[in-house]
This record gives sequence, structure tokens and C-alpha cells, in this order.
Amino acid sequence: MLKKALRIYRKLMEKGELDGKTDSELYMDFKNEEVRRILEQFEEELNFRLLDTGSRIYLIPDLDNDVMGYTMKEFRTKISTEARLADAYLQSYICMLIFYLFYGGKNTNPIQREFIQTKDLIEELDQKMKGYLENEDDTLGTENAYGINFLRIAQIWDNKQIGDGAARKSKLGTVKRAYSQLEEERLIRILEDGEQIRRTKRMDDLFLYYYLDQERVQEIHGIFGQGE
Repeated sequence: MLKKALRIYRKLMEKGELDGKTDSELYMDFKNEEVRRILEQFEEELNFRLLDTGSRIYLIPDLDNDVMGYTMKEFRTKISTEARLADAYLQSYICMLIFYLFYGGKNTNPIQREFIQTKDLIEELDQKMKGYLENEDDTLGTENAYGINFLRIAQIWDNKQIGDGAARKSKLGTVKRAYSQLEEERLIRILEDGEQIRRTKRMDDLFLYYYLDQERVQEIHGIFGQGE
């Protein structure tokens, strides 16, 4: 049983997921109670969780897992060798806003849209950042509540160049770097030469089965939904 558990673990480390159709033998092994108990020990000792959606299994590192997850230094390096900590926070904010636009619904199915146009995302970012800059007192209150320097993020975004250039200092280039990271994690598909992005099944599974519990939904709306 240990060998079966190790085969499953190796597959998940290589791909991040295990498909019940293409990896049917491993998926059936996962359902074995003894194999599952061994994997639970792996989860506890190695700081990760296994998410079974009924058709796929995903390996999700815990937030404090610096081996399987990202360190902030690695996150900054993926942006640029010259990226500052504030640049990393801005890119994180853009990714969070993308998640909100896709999954910010309040009903039993939180999915709000099938795709996002890049021009609409930039307009949404402009609007959000303008609100932070024009309402500094409210922004400071939001910073205290969530521990995120929204004012500094807004200032960096506001100073970005406007135009179609994909340079690092432009708004479009900043958005497309966030796209690249999400595409690398197989969370989105980039279409029409970067003019549009769409969700993937992996993204839907991770959000609908794991990330979007009620507490997180309320927090997301608190940040992006004007306190709704």
C-alpha cells in the first residue's frame, strides 16, 4: 500500500493533479482506505492538502509551505529581477481581482462570467485604484482590516504608463504578467493575443470545492465589493 501511496504522491508532485479518467488506476488506489490513511500522514508531515472533487485530485500546499508553494522572493523574481515587494503586492491584487470578477457571485453558484476582456479588467483596476486614492481615510481603514497597503498599490498602478505597450512599466504589461503567472498555474487560458482570458476546469475545481468557503466569500466582497 505504501508503494501505491508513493505513486500517487509522485504523480501529484509532478502534475499538481490526478485525473480520474486518464489516471484511473491511481485514482482507484486513492479510494483505498489504507492508501488514503498513508496519504493523510503525508499531508500532515509535509504541509499540504489533497482535494478530491469526484473526478480529479489536487495537491494544495498549505500557506506556510515554502517547499511546494511560493516564497515572496520567488514571486518577485517571476515578475522581474528588479521587482520590488510593492510590485509583488500589486500583481497579487490583480490576480485577486480576476478571481473576484470570475467568482464574486452571491448565490449558490458564485461564477459570474465565462471570460474577462483585458480592456475591462484595466478599466476595473483604474476605478478601484482611483477610489483608494480619492478616499484615503477609508483606504487606511481597509488597510488596517486586511493588512494590505492598498494606498501604495494604488499609487504604483496610477503611475503606470497608459497605452498598448507590454512594457513592465505599462498597465497592460503589468496585467499580462499576472496573466502569465495564472496561465503557468493552469488557472486561466489566454485568448485573442491577450485580449481575453477564460477560466479552466482546474480553476473552477479549486475555487468551487476549496477556496470559496463562506468566510472567504465575505472577505472578497469586503475588499472588492465596496463592503457589500
